[in-house]
Amino acid sequence: MIDLNGMTPFAEGDNRLCFIHPDNPRHCLKVMKPHLADQQYTDAPWYKKLRGRKALNDNEREISAYHQRAIVHGGDQIWHHLPRWHGVTPTTLGDASETDFISDDQGNPAPTLEKLLKQQGTDPVVTASLQQLEAWLRETQVLSRNLLPHNIVAKTIGPRYQLYLIDGLGPPTVASILGWSEAWRKHYIERRIQRMWLRANWEAGGREGQWSDIERADR
Repeated sequence: MIDLNGMTPFAEGDNRLCFIHPDNPRHCLKVMKPHLADQQYTDAPWYKKLRGRKALNDNEREISAYHQRAIVHGGDQIWHHLPRWHGVTPTTLGDASETDFISDDQGNPAPTLEKLLKQQGTDPVVTASLQQLEAWLRETQVLSRNLLPHNIVAKTIGPRYQLYLIDGLGPPTVASILGWSEAWRKHYIERRIQRMWLRANWEAGGREGQWSDIERADR
């Protein structure tokens, strides 16, 4: 069991804490925040409770997402924009989802796309990086939720960025059920790509207006 007691997470999301693996600095350990899973289940509406506690656990959803057909049967190109998953690792803070740790040249966490968009906007380098991610999504047909800039990190490789989706992998339940249809998968992915560009331009433009209003208008 990995002892995470006393360690400081390098990142924190709404539901999880992210630690650098103390025995392998090239790996990341994602654990649920203490007692959050129980609270989420208590607060969830009745129809979500029907799916059980695991369906509300981000680590459980991530495990399922990494077992989707496009990843299981994909080749090495799958990992061009996705950290490799190394399984479930017991820790003193609960089971962790263990993945590659995407770092910069100094070993620090790679910056998020959100940060790049604030600093550089959609300049040619950032735009080209997003276009590469777009092409990868179409080629691999990996299913994700909305591609939010804070869930994507950018690793510098020469004069360009390699974008990695570090959270939000895997589709919602309905999308997962319908994913058997190639035509539907392609339609779903195109919608995610369209929404990715919409969000990137909103971030680059200084977040003018409410994102919820922009998102609603795009439905």
